[in-house]
Amino acid sequence: MKKKIRIAIYSRKSKYSDKGNSCQNQIDLAMKYVESHYPANEYDVEIVIYEDEGFSGGNIDRPEFQKMLKEEYENPFNVLICYRLDRISRNIADFSNLMSEITKLHTDFVSIKEQFDTRTPMGRAMMFIASVFAQLEREVIAERIRDNMIELARTGRWLGGETPTGFDSERYELVSVYKQNNDNTLEKKRKKACKLIENKEERKTIEIIFKKYWDIKSLKGLETYLIQHNIVSRHGVYFSCSRLRTILTSLTYATYDLDIIDYLESKGITIFVDDERKNIYGKYGLITYNKQDGNRNNNDVSEWIISVGLHPGYIKGIDWIRTQELIKKNSEKRYRAKSKNEALFSGILKCSECGSYMRPKATGNHPKDSTQRRYYYTCELKERSRGAKCKGSNITGLTMDAVVIEKIKEIFVPNSKIYEELKKISISKEKDNSKEELQGLYKTLNKNNEEMKKIIEKLKYIDVDVIEYVNEKLRKIKKENEEIQDKIKMIEKCNIEQKSSRKLESEGAKLVLDIIQNCFDSFDDLDIKFKKDILRILIQDIKGNGDKIEINMLNTNIEENTKKLFSNIKIENNLKKSNVVNRR
Repeated sequence: MKKKIRIAIYSRKSKYSDKGNSCQNQIDLAMKYVESHYPANEYDVEIVIYEDEGFSGGNIDRPEFQKMLKEEYENPFNVLICYRLDRISRNIADFSNLMSEITKLHTDFVSIKEQFDTRTPMGRAMMFIASVFAQLEREVIAERIRDNMIELARTGRWLGGETPTGFDSERYELVSVYKQNNDNTLEKKRKKACKLIENKEERKTIEIIFKKYWDIKSLKGLETYLIQHNIVSRHGVYFSCSRLRTILTSLTYATYDLDIIDYLESKGITIFVDDERKNIYGKYGLITYNKQDGNRNNNDVSEWIISVGLHPGYIKGIDWIRTQELIKKNSEKRYRAKSKNEALFSGILKCSECGSYMRPKATGNHPKDSTQRRYYYTCELKERSRGAKCKGSNITGLTMDAVVIEKIKEIFVPNSKIYEELKKISISKEKDNSKEELQGLYKTLNKNNEEMKKIIEKLKYIDVDVIEYVNEKLRKIKKENEEIQDKIKMIEKCNIEQKSSRKLESEGAKLVLDIIQNCFDSFDDLDIKFKKDILRILIQDIKGNGDKIEINMLNTNIEENTKKLFSNIKIENNLKKSNVVNRR
């Protein structure tokens, strides 16, 4: 029995040509290779040919190449053949990435000219060498770009991104920077450099933040003060404790003076400054570079680059140092709770008064009867503003959790209306309402092509006086064809999107059905994290205030009157009537 094998042949040439190593010549050589290595008496060979003529090898943005990749992922080939390595790509990184991908899909690669065949040990070794060079190329480029940015940072320039609160940026000169091109080569370009400049309104906010922190001596208290006095960020949101901590520890606001120099030197940090400003103290602020790596993790202090910026400093060195000492002191005595969060609806429940999340807050120790710690849900904005911005009532935690769980179990029961609805969604078949429309469009397209072909064939017999009329007719047909092709592409794209959407909907319904069938009976015995994961699948959001709860279910068309039942539940009374107790 013959062995079935699928082979892709790829050819490329930068310029249209019928001489030398044209696409057709490359394909002919590849076909001869197939004939000699996969004889017809042993193999049942299926060959798919891809030609990109008139495309550069500098990148892989080529129509037939991309089509080949798409079909490779959908139904991997056994072998990919090309005439020469650079037909795939002149960029070694792109070539290496392709080799890595097709190797994962168990596709062998053959280059006829270089005798590069990944089925052999030598071929695999060459692929490894290509990968090493590609990695070296990437690292060299990254290092050159990093070194260039460091040199710019040492001059006190602002290197881009969102400016810190209290500053704007201003372009003021051209500098030379290295940029990576699409073909992974470095190019030196001239770019406008920026410096930070004062934003007078935001500077007032920064000075308030520092001064009030020295008075209040607490990030939480500072947060509350700013909320109560309607002091917000440039984006119109209240400052959080973490954002305030970032501002208070930023060297951008510290003034370059003798105190800050001594402090940073004691930490093993050198300040870079040009000779002209070296002895100018109390005027300029600082810029920190390389404080975090690409994953936003803090680098070691020894890797920081701190330079004297071109912007004004707002906070004297001695005051900035005092701030750091206070933050450190507060951090050391801050209590860090070790117990896990038992509140089922934290991260879902929102305050119906202001829309902020409601967070669980413990009311005391564990009761003696071994039930879990008592807590209540309180509005985050109400807590942060000490009641100045929201007056929403708290919700009893254990009571709410128990009643809502029971209500969910009542709604999502097997054979209920919602259950049946989910079953229909999970097994729904794809409907292609556009099939007839597409057939009609293709029919019109073929008809137009035939008409154009007939007109062109008759051109040599047509009187010269009617040539312009014929040309107008051809242009009209061609324009109509272009419109049809655009419409076909749009319909096919919509079909793909709808197919993906139906698949996601079906999978979501199956997941909910699986939860109902396998998890509800033993829900009370499940791990707290598992419970929360299940609830986040079933519930889109919950809004509450005091003894009123409203739930929006996910993946269901829950009737409005059923939904409204949640709005008037007296939780305490419901709990007593149903005698529901949520125990560990």
